[in-house]
Amino acid sequence: MNVMNKKRPAVEIEYQNDKQWINGKPLKLENMRGKVVLLDFWTYSCVNCVRTIPYLKKIYNKYKGKGLVIIGIHTPEFEFEKEIGNVKYAVKKYGIEWPILSDPLRHNWENYGNQYWPRTALIDGNGQVIFEHVGESGYDEIDSKISEELIKMKDISSDSEIIVEEKRQSTSDMSKESYAGTLRGGEIEGLSCSKEGCDEYIAPEKKQGGKIYLHGMWIRNKEYVEFNGEDSEGWISYKFYAREVNVVIGGVGKAEIELDGKPARIECLGKDVKIVDGKSIVSIEGADMYNLVNLNEPHSRELKIKAFKGMKVYAFTFG
Repeated sequence: MNVMNKKRPAVEIEYQNDKQWINGKPLKLENMRGKVVLLDFWTYSCVNCVRTIPYLKKIYNKYKGKGLVIIGIHTPEFEFEKEIGNVKYAVKKYGIEWPILSDPLRHNWENYGNQYWPRTALIDGNGQVIFEHVGESGYDEIDSKISEELIKMKDISSDSEIIVEEKRQSTSDMSKESYAGTLRGGEIEGLSCSKEGCDEYIAPEKKQGGKIYLHGMWIRNKEYVEFNGEDSEGWISYKFYAREVNVVIGGVGKAEIELDGKPARIECLGKDVKIVDGKSIVSIEGADMYNLVNLNEPHSRELKIKAFKGMKVYAFTFG
């Protein structure tokens, strides 16, 4: 979504120390006069942000050394994304080569009035924001704007072939992003209370779409739910309508997943799931986004994740 076309002065990049920078030395916009700068606000557990990376790579490789500078401003959604080590791991994992500023306090996010991930701001050679875009896609338009500015500045001589984006299928009844923690008001079902308290969940047999169901001993925190029972005695489930399911999970261990009560067939598996002894297993190696389901087209299915002790679930996202 294009959010503005009116020019305005760019706000200088803000940071507290040089160690916040990855892939290079600290950068200042005031030193970028005469260049086109693309600020990319992202976070590594956001599936929409991750999907933009291949297009950003194309833009980076296309205009590298021709007057364009890309600066990624990593703006965390969850607490674990504030850790510089985690950000460095994600930058390496996705093969990002342009400079990245880890901004755990979200100063630059606030200075640019952001509310959603991802968001881009394009700055011309005079230090003016000339174009902004919110959300996934739109990189053909961003590419066109960059080319237009570089031609004006005589850094390139003519328009080149503009990026062609893959059109993602989306419908109004697609499942919406759901958060498990109390901070963002996720809908959790199955809580059973006793004289000792309300820490055990018993999921009903019939489930509604758009709600997170827990079974077993779970503790609910601001950002996540954490399984506190014995391995294989608890699970979390979600009845979705989508083609793709990604889940932000933390902890270290192996979790078994099922679709409609059965091990997921290999043709339905996300890239982070493997078949082990006839079971669909995802290996959790720290807090990150894990791709669990990939279908050929949107379907209504129930995803169940059998928990290990200490497993944390932050959010379900769909595509």
